[in-house]
Amino acid sequence: MSKKAKAEGKGKRSSKSTSKKAKKVEERTKAVTPVRRTVATPVLERARENRETLQYVALFLSFCLAFYLLYYYFASSGSTALAHVNTITASILGALFSVGGARVVVDGAVVTINGFSLEIIDECTAVFSSIVYSACILAYPTTLKNKGLGVAFGVPSLYAINMVRLSVITLVGLSAPHLFEFVHVYLWQASFIIFVVVIFLLWLKLIVK
Repeated sequence: MSKKAKAEGKGKRSSKSTSKKAKKVEERTKAVTPVRRTVATPVLERARENRETLQYVALFLSFCLAFYLLYYYFASSGSTALAHVNTITASILGALFSVGGARVVVDGAVVTINGFSLEIIDECTAVFSSIVYSACILAYPTTLKNKGLGVAFGVPSLYAINMVRLSVITLVGLSAPHLFEFVHVYLWQASFIIFVVVIFLLWLKLIVK
């Protein structure tokens, strides 16, 4: 057999093996691609179906982050705005008890009622619950007017409920000091989440409809 014939034979065999390998790769690709599509398709379909919900959650988290960053900016920059809110809250609490005939002494953010002292800090002013509530309102897909009414109605309502909370825990501190920690840390903290949800639902029913 001539060298030319041998070379032609080798070329045919190499071309056949190459075509076989190409077919195997193509078959593997065809086998893998449908599996990937099968796994990804339900996820994409669910995402399309719940697109509005996902958008709402994303906006809610974005607003929460923005408000918290704004809060921490004021808290870390030495701004007196938050301190004024604490002082005003202490003064209102003292005024409520002084109307009832209690001995009240207010010194900045510290209020002493019949010998029982409370220091009003940022967590005592409903600032964090107002952040969550406002983020819920602003993320909801409705008009700017409805959002403005929701914030204008909800934030003062939460502050008023917070004053009731402070009054209750003060009464607990005066009458049953051993229950103060439980009522202050656990009972009212959990209850405030419920109040945020209730006010949000009222806004949806009464204003957004």
